Amino acid sequence: MAKTTILLLLLLLLLSSILVVADQAATTATQLSPAAEKSIGDLNLEVEKVIDVVVSAAPPAKQMETMHAALKHLQPIKSALAKAKESGDEKKIAKLVFRVEIAAAIINAAPADKKLMMMEDSFNSVAAPSPLDCPTVDKAYCETDSKIQKAFDGVVAAAPVEKRLEVRATILKKTMYTAGSTINKAYADGDEKKIAQVLAAYSKAADEVIAAAPADKLTIMEKTFIAAAATGN
Repeated sequence: MAKTTILLLLLLLLLSSILVVADQAATTATQLSPAAEKSIGDLNLEVEKVIDVVVSAAPPAKQMETMHAALKHLQPIKSALAKAKESGDEKKIAKLVFRVEIAAAIINAAPADKKLMMMEDSFNSVAAPSPLDCPTVDKAYCETDSKIQKAFDGVVAAAPVEKRLEVRATILKKTMYTAGSTINKAYADGDEKKIAQVLAAYSKAADEVIAAAPADKLTIMEKTFIAAAATGN
């Protein structure tokens, strides 16, 4: 118990230093309203709670390893916070806080042995554009997202009526989840070339599914989306 408490105290010290650095990197560039500063403070507290939950959920022997992994997964949040602050756009800050709150809720609801994985996926998603902001954001992202959704709808519609719910659930759990995770990770890593490669691969895969005959759509989606996911490795 004492060992866990010391570990969590160390974690909070490390986390605080990371978030302070992100704040200081942008402070000199802009002056935000008290409300925006409070939102950023709330975001920092939310992230601290998430780290605490993720580390506490790990077996005692794995908590130090989990802490190091969790701290690495903070990079997308740190980068997004610095950019939002530097821009001085308080609407961007509010959106970031909202997306982190959603990510935190997903992580908190995940089983103990899945929390670290969900933290990585959920925090990576913060680095990527939000589909809700399309088509006014990243054009390539929005076009790819639209094609993926159209391909998904086509596969479900092509399934026999009695199988549609099952097909929908299977695709969402595997194919669509992997697609979102792969795209989000590319954005979180920040490599523009890799982002372009991943988006192009999924766009091409979706086009093949859309063009396929109804009876072939599911098979082609499974094949082409697996190949697209490999571009993210």
